[in-house]
Formats: sequence, structure tokens, C-alpha cells
Amino acid sequence: MIYELRIYRTMPGKMPALLNRFQNHTLKIWERHGIRQAGFWTTLVGESSYDLTYMLAWESLAERETKWTAFSSVK
Repeated sequence: MIYELRIYRTMPGKMPALLNRFQNHTLKIWERHGIRQAGFWTTLVGESSYDLTYMLAWESLAERETKWTAFSSVK
């Protein structure tokens, strides 16, 4: 199993919109592509309070390449 840690840094005041996009759109697209999330979190204070941190789980680098490429090509 391979875990990929990803971090999105938002502009002040934009976190609610990003969380909404993930909840209502991105996660559904990931599900269609078989992309597994291993966790999501935000930080309440400090510079990292603008960050959405999440982790994805992959069986292999080949799986990641195939599924992430398919997801990235969604228009």
C-alpha cells in the first residue's frame, strides 16, 4: 500500500468553498475512478489554517498513475 499526502493551500475565506467542492463533486468523481481516500483534515490555527490536507491510498504506483491520469483528464 502506498499513501500519498496532498495539501491544498487556500486564500483567506476560501476554505468553505473548497470543502464544498470536495464533498459535493471531487469525492464522487474519485469514487467513479476507484480512487480511495485515506483521510482529510484541516488545521484550526496558524499558517496551516488555510490548508486542506488529505491522503490517498494506492495499491501500487502503477494504479496511481492509471487512476490519477484518468481523474486528471475529467473536464
